[in-house]
Amino acid sequence: MCQPMQPPEPNERLISFIVPALNAAATLGACLDAILRARPAGSSRQVLLIDNGSTDQTAEIARQRGIRVISAPGLTVAAMRNLGARLAEGHLLAFVDADCVIAPDWIEKGLANFADPDVGAVGSPTHVRDRATWVETTWALHRHRENRRRRVEWLPTENLLIRRTAFHESGGFNDALITCEDVDLCYRVGVRCRIVNDPETRCIHLGEAQTLMGFFKKEAWRGRGNLSGFFSHRLRLSELPSVLLPLHHGLWALVFLGAMGYWVASGSWLPALVAATMLLLPPSILALHTGVRTRQIRCFPQLMSLYMAYAAARSTAMLASALPSSLLTRRGARASCLPAKAGRSELLDETIPARPSKAR
Repeated sequence: MCQPMQPPEPNERLISFIVPALNAAATLGACLDAILRARPAGSSRQVLLIDNGSTDQTAEIARQRGIRVISAPGLTVAAMRNLGARLAEGHLLAFVDADCVIAPDWIEKGLANFADPDVGAVGSPTHVRDRATWVETTWALHRHRENRRRRVEWLPTENLLIRRTAFHESGGFNDALITCEDVDLCYRVGVRCRIVNDPETRCIHLGEAQTLMGFFKKEAWRGRGNLSGFFSHRLRLSELPSVLLPLHHGLWALVFLGAMGYWVASGSWLPALVAATMLLLPPSILALHTGVRTRQIRCFPQLMSLYMAYAAARSTAMLASALPSSLLTRRGARASCLPAKAGRSELLDETIPARPSKAR
């Protein structure tokens, strides 16, 4: 029986960048160039590309820059990041997605936080690209409404720098989670040390949804891990809104449809009005709150549209995740995670076979 892969001894002057990727040729070059150009601040860097079985030029783009490529088809993104962490040699692990571009001073700004030995992880919400659409800029208001230096419960793993010891002592990512693995990890890390949101760790996300339909699809995919992530750790009151909002939306959407049918049959419109009011109330409150906090109240209609789309997408995803897997189509099942199978590319340096995921 093969022994589990053990992490190498950490290099105290090395930062290990772990970049999971699947058919990321369109953005990977910009991502890796930004990592390689970032000012080192007295440290050196290791970059690992964990490839999920790409069929485009993803692997070649990395190899052209001297990046080590590990082929790992069939893994969830959580398992891909765990694999990178096991292979990493640095005392700090930098998780950066293949469609993210870090700022030139990202390393030095991030390192400054670790002068405090109680800090275990640092990062911040990503920024949008130049010439972004209204969907991108409006959702950025939501993500940045609390973007100041402060202690937080969790940070997204598309832009995260974490102590190696904090990562491994917390057990790493839960391989079984399709999404929400970053929240689950940070909750466990936060038991041991502080997690700091630092706006100075700037990073641009090139892969934000650009249209309302694209936004709906992305949130529907992310929402597939809502319930499983919620039940994988102890109850957090701060997490309740992300679960209750979709449930509220789904319930009142059904009530509204029934009330519309009743209106047509009986001519009474009052039940439909009440149901519509209850359906629109939470997105309206959220849009107003975000508009006031960011001093962008003129964006209320756009915020309202996105909060409605968010609630509808997450509600749909939670319903789909609650259904037996046999009822899902092959396409639907594949859309919920990274491809289950992929052939090895001759361009790859090494291949790690897929292994069954285990929930922690």
